[in-house]
Amino acid sequence: MAESPRNVPRVNQPLSQEALPSPLLRVAREIGRGGAPGGRLLLVVAGLHGNEPAGVLALQRVFARLAIARYPLAGLVVGLAGNRGALARGERYLDLDLNRLWLHDVVDRLRGGTPPAAPEERELLELDAALDAALSACPGSRFFLDLHTTSSEGPPFAIFDDALGNRPLALALPVPAVLGLEEELAGTLLFRMSARGIASVGLEAGRHTDPDSVDRAEAAVWITLETAGLLAPGVAPEVETGRRLLGASAAGVPHVVEVRYRHRLSADDEFRMAAGFHSFQPVRRGDVLATDRAGAVRAPLSGLLLMPLYQPQGEDGFFLGRPVRPWWLALSATLRRAHADRLLGLLPGVRRDARFADAFAVDRRVARVLVRELFHLLGYRRTGEYDRTILFQRRQEEPRGR
Repeated sequence: MAESPRNVPRVNQPLSQEALPSPLLRVAREIGRGGAPGGRLLLVVAGLHGNEPAGVLALQRVFARLAIARYPLAGLVVGLAGNRGALARGERYLDLDLNRLWLHDVVDRLRGGTPPAAPEERELLELDAALDAALSACPGSRFFLDLHTTSSEGPPFAIFDDALGNRPLALALPVPAVLGLEEELAGTLLFRMSARGIASVGLEAGRHTDPDSVDRAEAAVWITLETAGLLAPGVAPEVETGRRLLGASAAGVPHVVEVRYRHRLSADDEFRMAAGFHSFQPVRRGDVLATDRAGAVRAPLSGLLLMPLYQPQGEDGFFLGRPVRPWWLALSATLRRAHADRLLGLLPGVRRDARFADAFAVDRRVARVLVRELFHLLGYRRTGEYDRTILFQRRQEEPRGR
């Protein structure tokens, strides 16, 4: 195997803390590309939050390695930077959270010619154009990887919208897979790409300032290149090295976790997470997790703590999840392929909602037990609540990335 270039360590050569470059990055929109159009396409975005440089550094390593090793690629891989202005200042965002702006009305308004009112709206327009250019050049099988880090300690984990077409990418990463965030967070790029029918997965690689997060993000890129079919199995030794690295980083953590609660913040909450918490730490209902202007913030239910907030910017104090048994995924795939959701309208308190395609409205006064679990099992996600009614819409389930 050819020697890696200087200052671009391979995934199996973790950086020391002293070797971690400055978190302030000035980068072009396109971090790099490899291969050629005509086959499959893998899009990788890093740095949607400017205080998360690990994914950008990981992509720089990958493209440097691809240039030297010249591994044959069955298609095109493109790496793009997200919030370039915030990356240059090392801040999560400047005016608006870029990873909460990917709502249909916002994107349509900006595409329609409305002048951007904030730096992040300009970033969105540029990144959206770069994504569309790559997608237009590769009309075949398309895949998307979104690289992030967190403000707290904890193992790496994957995030995905639980449509069947996303599962192969997410489950190929030997880290916990977290379901249900798409029900809690609106306007993320990951879930916009999934809704467009592109097989999509995100990786939370670890703490922002941990040099190991760069290695984990790089590992995810190599593994996804092979999972997406751009690299033939066994061609790049970095893939197996990455699997060992990620597997060791996430040892002992449940393989699949479903989000059950989001602690939403407002600007005047004065939220302060208590010291010492980390992702996937078990907590009990009533445990004091933080403080705000009203006093102690207690866990509303028992479960696994996810992404406790230890940074000044952010809208989410923490999440709580619970493990999902492995057989649940197999059962849900069988039921979805059998179109078992056709029976949902026969259940008491459940009716079709004519305002939306493939949607059901559930009366919480009638249907009270295992409602969310049943709809998740059959491929639906919660999209809203009103007048004691929960709205569920069907996920995009046609085969993708094949």
